[in-house]
Amino acid sequence: MLGSIKKTIAYAKRNGIAAAYYAAKERLEDQKKEYNFIPASDKELSRQKEETKSVWESDIAPLFSILVPCYNTDSKFFIEMVESVVCQTYPKWELILADASADERLKNLLLDRFKDDNRIIYIHLKSNGGISDNTNEALKAAKGDYVCLLDHDDVITPDALYYFAKEILDEMESSKPDKLSDCPIGLIYSDEDKCDTDMTRFYEPNIKPCYNLDYLLSNNYICHFTSIRADIIQKEMFRKEYDGAQDFDLILRTCLSLSMDDNDRGIRHIDKVLYHWRCHEASTAANPASKKYAYDAGKRAVYDILKAKGINANVSELMHVGFYRVEYPDGIFRARKDIGVIGGKLVDKKGTLVGGIYKEDGSIVYYGLPKGYSGGFTHIAACQQDADAVDLRCMRIRKKLRPLLKEVTGLTYHSNNEILKQKDTFTDPEDETVLKSKVGHIIIPDNWDDDKIKKESIRFCRAVRHLGYRVVWDPKMVQKKTDIKD
Repeated sequence: MLGSIKKTIAYAKRNGIAAAYYAAKERLEDQKKEYNFIPASDKELSRQKEETKSVWESDIAPLFSILVPCYNTDSKFFIEMVESVVCQTYPKWELILADASADERLKNLLLDRFKDDNRIIYIHLKSNGGISDNTNEALKAAKGDYVCLLDHDDVITPDALYYFAKEILDEMESSKPDKLSDCPIGLIYSDEDKCDTDMTRFYEPNIKPCYNLDYLLSNNYICHFTSIRADIIQKEMFRKEYDGAQDFDLILRTCLSLSMDDNDRGIRHIDKVLYHWRCHEASTAANPASKKYAYDAGKRAVYDILKAKGINANVSELMHVGFYRVEYPDGIFRARKDIGVIGGKLVDKKGTLVGGIYKEDGSIVYYGLPKGYSGGFTHIAACQQDADAVDLRCMRIRKKLRPLLKEVTGLTYHSNNEILKQKDTFTDPEDETVLKSKVGHIIIPDNWDDDKIKKESIRFCRAVRHLGYRVVWDPKMVQKKTDIKD
């Protein structure tokens, strides 16, 4: 309760009373939602152990190196973290503990509890170089094919490595590379939840989307549990100047190198909660404001990785701590060659979301979300993100793809210049920022109802994605339903 009050006060100071009211109301509604973490049964865990016996000693079975930087770690949390690794149903792992504590208390705990398990590697660091340097020391000792990141006070579920290994083994069987370092999978991540100090209550499940580049640029939604192919992480390493957001910086660099100019196959999502993020007074999970420096570092990481890619962008903080907005001064289509279409949300006269972003099956994402709400504790509805489809009534299209609109839907795209020509206003053809006008770029026939518009929106966006372009949804690009002829 105290943590929630602190968050609300901090939020009100940053964003005002009205915004804090909506945020607190939404959070209370989130807390009312039922969630019960259901662990794998003993029968299922036994089945996994039997299954892995036949493959784990083979050359294609990956060795996972789990890196844990430690510093003055609580003894209870430390033991539970180590035990969560030791009880994995997939046995081909090594746990590398880089301890920057002044004493060797953690080493003694290991000797007392786990001295017979030679998969546990303890390194006592001479000094505390910060989380990036400490993790890099653990990375130097890693011999695995894939490297996993685990915090010293959190735990993974006993089937976490099983699901990661299964994803890799299935890909090895399918694509048949010569060795694991040639496996197309570069990064794997899972869902996660939070738990209390005693691990008796689990809450706020973070059920993540499949890889979504623009959502990742908005926040580190990948976070826990993550595994990166060894050759990639050994090349990238952790960078000290981003301490506090060092994992976000690493994930950004890894994901953009795998997906910006290629497809997204190299990044895989396991849709299971495999990580429990423990909340206590000192943790970021319990009190985000306790590590404000981390979110400042995250903002810098987004800006710097885009700059390194030759993308001119401005990065600002959203109202929500740890969430960012990326804007492109030269126009999004000129800056981002991977984006073909950008769209926004349709709202009714009350500001409630009634359309604008669609799944392939036609369902409206965030349908009914009230004005002032962000989509829950992940604030996903407040973030730019890749989408299956956006609405023709609130859409901007890359110039070279405008003929495709005519081909697919029979409709014509009217550029900014055509719309504003009576004002003698010139705009760059690729500068499709939101017009301060109620006139849309695409004139919808009077006999098209909402279902027809949605169907044609999805068909067109599917064709755009088929050509290898991204479709992006921007929640700050808004079209009122009252401005549209029904």
